[in-house]
Amino acid sequence: MTDNTIISNQLASILTKYSLGELASPIEQLTNGWTNLTFKFHTKPSGKAYILRQYLPSTFREVNLENIQFELNFIAHLFSQLQLPVAAAIDPPGIFTFDNRTYCAIFPFIRGIKYLDTPQTPTRQLWQTVAIARFLGRMHSDQPEMKSITRRSVNFLDVKYEIVFNCDEFQEEYPDLYKRIRVITDEYLTNIPLTSDKTEQNRYQNELEKDLPIGYIHADLHDDNVIFSPTENKLAAVLDFDDMYIGPFLIDFTMALCLWCSVGSKLQSDYVKEFLGVYENERRMLITEKEWQLMGTYCYFTVLNQILFTIEAENDAKPKEEMINELLLPVEFIGKEMKLLFSCDHLKK
Repeated sequence: MTDNTIISNQLASILTKYSLGELASPIEQLTNGWTNLTFKFHTKPSGKAYILRQYLPSTFREVNLENIQFELNFIAHLFSQLQLPVAAAIDPPGIFTFDNRTYCAIFPFIRGIKYLDTPQTPTRQLWQTVAIARFLGRMHSDQPEMKSITRRSVNFLDVKYEIVFNCDEFQEEYPDLYKRIRVITDEYLTNIPLTSDKTEQNRYQNELEKDLPIGYIHADLHDDNVIFSPTENKLAAVLDFDDMYIGPFLIDFTMALCLWCSVGSKLQSDYVKEFLGVYENERRMLITEKEWQLMGTYCYFTVLNQILFTIEAENDAKPKEEMINELLLPVEFIGKEMKLLFSCDHLKK
């Protein structure tokens, strides 16, 4: 459902039902994502701005009431118990539906700016990197009781297999870029089995993750999901917990390390050191020996997963080649400087 007139009419009835005011202006579509649609609207007489999110079914994620409620409850925990900068859903109405078809929720609109760091716009500053490390450490340090959920976790062996055997069209269209991706799969992840057998994939990944600290993870902490204060050097909000699930904390902080410790086209070793130090302090738990051992491997895994997602997705926000190049740059640097970057002794000097 993308007809704004229909959405406006149904939203107006929800606002009236829960005494949230009246629509003050036409709703504005902000995003047309792979797993959700996001709209902005204002109400009167308060003049407040809100975000309406519609959760869309897709091949990337199962959509059901239990999963969405799980996500909103976790965000509420971060907001109320940890006072972390997130947008907690307005409740009531909580989760509701339009025409009994798509699940929706309303969030407060948080004003902020995004710093999109690319080779063409090297905007990353150390305080931003530190803010992300502090957020993740706090989120990982104090979590609610874990409950079984049906959200699909990422199987990294399957990601490697798909990239090697099922990206023919991409390989034909972007041969040079694909060669760079295969360096990651063939040289840096050579010890990871290449198999399509789901049982073997799961067995190996379970063994890989054995003894790693686990909990609720965001799993998608890139530039577009973070906004900063327009007037101060501080984090305004971490957004979009759509992909969260129970998994190793290592997934969150290696992905963030790759995406938030780069300035332009180069990963900054001083940013890496500061990021890991702040994260470890805020987590109130030392990075374990196994996490140190697998840090490079999970950097490759998390970035390859983002690359595969980009290859398979349609309606990209910017050229596919540009997006994948930006993802490859930090892990290519890590491949060359692994021992220097992820030496526990080096980082503690």
